[in-house]
Amino acid sequence: MSANQPGVESAQETEHHDPLTSSVLEDIDFAETDKLSTDASLHFAESQTNLLGTDAVNEEITIESVAPTHEAEIDYADMSADDDQPWGDEADDVLYSEELPSISLADAIPYEQKEEEQPRTITDPTHSEGFVNARDHPDATELSVSGELPGWLQREHFTIGPGTYDIKFTRKIEVDGHLESATSTFTFGHWFDSLPLVNRFDFNGSTNTITYRSRLTSKRLVEKIRDRHGYAPPHPAGLFKTDSNQTILVKFLKSATKASKPDCEPCAASISTYIPGVEGKLFAQNHANHLQELDPFDLKPTRVLCWNEINPAFRGYSASPNAQYDAVTGEWINYTMEVGYQSTRYHFFSLSDRDPKGTLIASVIASTSYVHSFAITPHYIILAVFPFTAQMAGVKFAWNESILDSFTFHNSEPTLFYVISREGQQHVATYRADACFAFHHVNAFEDDNGGIHLDIVCYSDDTIAHQLTTANLRDPKSMSPAHLARHEIRRFYLANIQEESISFFSNNSVSHAGSTISDRASSVWSFIKGRVSTPKEADIESDSHSSGWAAAIPKAAEEVVLPAPLELPQVNGSVKGHVYNFVWGLSVAPTGDSNTEGKMWNCIVKANLNTKDIVATWSQPYCYPSEASFIPRPARGPEDLVDEDDGILVSVVLDAQRATSFLLVLDANTLQAICRADLPHLVPLSFARSHIKALK
Repeated sequence: MSANQPGVESAQETEHHDPLTSSVLEDIDFAETDKLSTDASLHFAESQTNLLGTDAVNEEITIESVAPTHEAEIDYADMSADDDQPWGDEADDVLYSEELPSISLADAIPYEQKEEEQPRTITDPTHSEGFVNARDHPDATELSVSGELPGWLQREHFTIGPGTYDIKFTRKIEVDGHLESATSTFTFGHWFDSLPLVNRFDFNGSTNTITYRSRLTSKRLVEKIRDRHGYAPPHPAGLFKTDSNQTILVKFLKSATKASKPDCEPCAASISTYIPGVEGKLFAQNHANHLQELDPFDLKPTRVLCWNEINPAFRGYSASPNAQYDAVTGEWINYTMEVGYQSTRYHFFSLSDRDPKGTLIASVIASTSYVHSFAITPHYIILAVFPFTAQMAGVKFAWNESILDSFTFHNSEPTLFYVISREGQQHVATYRADACFAFHHVNAFEDDNGGIHLDIVCYSDDTIAHQLTTANLRDPKSMSPAHLARHEIRRFYLANIQEESISFFSNNSVSHAGSTISDRASSVWSFIKGRVSTPKEADIESDSHSSGWAAAIPKAAEEVVLPAPLELPQVNGSVKGHVYNFVWGLSVAPTGDSNTEGKMWNCIVKANLNTKDIVATWSQPYCYPSEASFIPRPARGPEDLVDEDDGILVSVVLDAQRATSFLLVLDANTLQAICRADLPHLVPLSFARSHIKALK
C-alpha cells in the first residue's frame, strides 16, 4: 500500500539478523527509501489505485470530506507505544479493556459480549456460511445437552480455528483535490491465515453436562491491522496465501523472530495442552516457529515464545504444527527448518520432563519444502519432503512472502523420505517415491523384517492448497477444479532400513539439498529487481539441474490402502507407531446439489485399512464437521482389554441451514450420534488440530 507507510516496529521487534538479507540491506539507502515513501504518501490518487488493485482489500464507501492533510504526518508508532513492556508486565486490563470501542460483527472484532445468536433458516445453505467472522464467548456457559454422555467421560477438549477473516478500516483518499474518508476491508486470503478462535469444552459424563467458552486471541493484532491497513508478518511462514497490502519496505524494516505481545502473533494451526519443559498449560502453534501460551481456563494469551528461546539449537524459520508425542519415552518431538546460505536444515529435537531444555536429535539437509507433518516409530523419525519447494533458492520465503507465493510444485521431482535413527541420533537412510503432496501423516509402524510402513493422506500435486483460498470457500462456484482435489491414503514401504543404512554411509549418498551460495545470491538480486521465475521456468531449471540425481536412491514400494477420500485423520493414540486397523476422518458424501457437490468435506467416516474401505459414516444435510477427535474408553482394570475402536468421536459441526454450530458426540465404533449440544454462536469451520486432555 504505497500511500500509507506502515508503522515501524520498535527495536525489540527488529533484533533478528537474517543472513540472507543483511548483505543486501547494507547496500540500501534508507534515506532515499524514506524520501520515496514520503513522496508516495503525497499521491493519494495513485494510492487509491494501488489499494483497489490488491486482492486483500476492498474499497467500499466514501463517508465524509475533510480538509487536506499530509498522511505522512500520522504517527503509526503511537499505537505500539507500550510494546517495549515485558510480556509478564502486561496487565489484563490493557489486553481486555472494557473501554475498548463497541464495534459490530461486520467491523471484524467483537470486543464486548453480545446476546446469544439465534439460529435462522438459510434458504440456499452451503459451507460458505462457515467462513465468516466469529464472535467469542469468554464466559463459561453450560450447554443444553440432547442425549447422554458416557459416564466415564471426564475431559477437557480444546479446539482452534479461524475467528477473524475480515477487518474494516478507514483511510484517506483524494477526490477532486480534496481528501475524503473511505471504508475498506482487509481480508485474509486463505483458510490457514485467519486470526484464531479458541474453544474450550468441559465434559462431565457423571452429570451429563458440557460447559463451553471461547475467545478470540489476537485482538491487539486486529487493531494494528486496522491502523496499518494490512498485515506483513515480521518473519517467514506468517501467511499461507494473503496479500499483505504493505509495501516492499516493510519486508526490509520488519525482521523479527518473536512477537512483542501475546495477542499480536496469530497461532491457529494447532493447539496442545502439554509440551514438556515449557511453563504453562495450553499452547497454540502456527506454521512459523511460534508458540502462544494461553491460560487454559479463560483462554487469555499470556506470552509468545519461539523454539530457539527454549534452546538456541532449535533455530529456524518454521516448525511443524503437528508435533509427535511418544507416550512410552515421554518425548515430545518436533523440528525447526533453518534456511541458510547454501542449504536448508531440518533440526529435529525432543523435549521431556526429565530434559526440559530439550535435546537436538539430528539435523537433515534437504530441499526447502513445505512440511506440515512427519511420523515417528519407536526407533525412527521419518521426514517426508514433497517436491513442493521454495522458489528463488528460498529467498522469497525468507523475506516473508506467503507460502503459496514462495513455493512451486515440481511434478518431475521425487518425494523423498529421510529416515532418522532416534537412538543413533543421525540420518541413516533416504528413500524416494513418485511426486505427491500431503498435509497429514496417518501413522507409521515397523515390521519384523526391518522395514517401515508409512501411511499418508496423499494428493497428486498441490492443487488442494490453492483450492482452500477464502474466495473459493466463500463462493463454491469459483473453485477450480470444481471439486476438491482427489486424495487417498497411501502406504509407503521403506524396506531393509539396516541394510540401506550401511549402503547409505558407504556410498556417502547425496540428496538434492537445494542450491549453492551463488544460486541464492543471484536469487536475492532477482527478487530485488522483480524478476521471478514462473512455475514453468522453475520446472525447466529444476529438471536441468537435477536430471538423474535421484537414480541411486532406493525407491519405496507403495499401495493405496484407502481409495476413498479422508482428511484430518485420527487414530487411537495407543496404536500410534504400531500396527493398527482403523482410522477416522472427514470425507465427502454426495449432496445432490451441483453447487456444493464435492467442494467441502461434509461427513465423518471410519475406515478399515485392512479391508481398504469405509465401514461407517455420519452425515446430515447441510452440515459440515471440523476435525473429529477420538477419545478412547478408559480400561476399567488390568483385565479389561479395550478394543482399538472403543471410544467416542467429538466434532464441532456447522449447521449451514440454521447458520449456527453444534457439538457432536459419536460412538466411534458405529458412528451413531449419542449426544449433541447447540453452541451459543457460529464457530467457523477449521482445518486445525484439536486436543483432548484428561481431567485430573
